[in-house]
Amino acid sequence: MNRITLDQQSAWLAKRKQELGLSGRDYVPANGGARRTAAKRALLEKLAEINRISTRALRFVARY
Repeated sequence: MNRITLDQQSAWLAKRKQELGLSGRDYVPANGGARRTAAKRALLEKLAEINRISTRALRFVARY
């Protein structure tokens, strides 16, 4: 098993984001959903439905 420290992991992630041209701390990569369960798909669909009919926006941005 390979072991690394959190500092090493953070450095690797920062380097990888720079290679990909990503910046900022608020970046969350889109999830393709290839391994998403049926229950999670149903939940996300229900949240999207609520968001469509609601006058108040949800507190997150869906990326599906």
